Amino acid sequence: MAFNFGLANDYNVFVFGNMSLSNTDAEGRVAVGGNATLSNYGVGASITPLPPANTDPSFVINGTVNVTAGSNASGNTVVNPSSTIINYTMGNPNGLLIEGTPIDFAEAERYLKCASNFWSTLAPNGTGEVVFNQLNLIGTDATLNIFSLDSSNLYGTGISLAQLNGINIIAPLSATILINVDGTAIQYGSYQIFRNGTAATRENARRILWNFPQALTWSNSTTAIYGSVLAPFAAANTTFSQINGNIIFDSFSGNAESHNELFIGELPEATVCLLTTTSTTTSTTTSTTTSTTTSTTTSTTTSTTTSTTTSTTTSTTTSTTTSSTTTTTTTTTTTTTSTTSTSTTTTQAPVPRSQAITDLLVSVALQQAALSHILNAEGEKIQKILSFDNLTSETILQTNRSVESMVNSISNLEVILTDKISLFKACKCNDIRE
Repeated sequence: MAFNFGLANDYNVFVFGNMSLSNTDAEGRVAVGGNATLSNYGVGASITPLPPANTDPSFVINGTVNVTAGSNASGNTVVNPSSTIINYTMGNPNGLLIEGTPIDFAEAERYLKCASNFWSTLAPNGTGEVVFNQLNLIGTDATLNIFSLDSSNLYGTGISLAQLNGINIIAPLSATILINVDGTAIQYGSYQIFRNGTAATRENARRILWNFPQALTWSNSTTAIYGSVLAPFAAANTTFSQINGNIIFDSFSGNAESHNELFIGELPEATVCLLTTTSTTTSTTTSTTTSTTTSTTTSTTTSTTTSTTTSTTTSTTTSTTTSSTTTTTTTTTTTTTSTTSTSTTTTQAPVPRSQAITDLLVSVALQQAALSHILNAEGEKIQKILSFDNLTSETILQTNRSVESMVNSISNLEVILTDKISLFKACKCNDIRE
């Protein structure tokens, strides 16, 4: 399975804030970063194979717990130790109600909001048209087809997402489909989604991602959504409908079914959104000791150790030691006349030093360019929202919070980039062959 959604990758439903649902279920794992208010709600009934008993964090709640009836069929319900439990009468046939913090919700939210913006900036290579109020999305790439939509004005027709009578995604079945949808208030109508002219299947859904980087509200009542839904800034409300895929919202309410068709498509990695520090140390130590006595002994040991550690994702250590010893003895009586010890440390790189530094500086420049695109997108979002008629203060506050969150994430990345550049302030490469 591709690792596109970070900490949320294995969760059918992942909500940063509060979730309030009743009389429905999520077939896969569920994670709630805020308060969980649930009634007759099911979790994990379609996780296969069934995890070993008492091992899987199938249902994670970070805030207040008010859960009545329902069942967690696959594993443990894990509650933050500081959470208040108002009610918990959910059954746990394959697990327990335990305390813990298996998910860093703040980091998951930071990454996914950044990734949503990053994927929204990718250039579309697919085309679209509206024919008799049906939206046709047409792509020919065998690997990845990207579409960009304005939810209120689809391909310049003036028709909104809510006014359609159907959506037909026409592209190779094995290809990943990324559909970027602009707009702060998303609403689906009542219609069917097709794949190459026939009704979309749950298997089709595994390679489709609907990305809503600007959405502050997201609603659907009767349309079955085929594909994962990434709307990390949105308060979502759904009734009498279903979503097939990973479901990622800021908050979530209603009674829609969540089908465990996790995304397996291949998206460009959002490298600018990864908080990664790299530490590399290379050292070579040579020590030679010579003692002259009635017997002569010469020992030479060369030890080379290379250690590379990359935090967050990879830790690798490689150690190589070569030792050579030759001993000649002429008598059993020894007298030491002199001892000399020399230690030399040198640094070796697998590529020319000047080229390595150039590559690192280029990588910083590329990341800065990507950050500027994200900031520009945030500015355009604000301008778009402020142009709306009947703008409410709550909408403005929600916009401000979403932009503030993104700016804070970018500030953290800027600190890392500054630290990278500072490594080379005093660096001089007088010899280009270094």
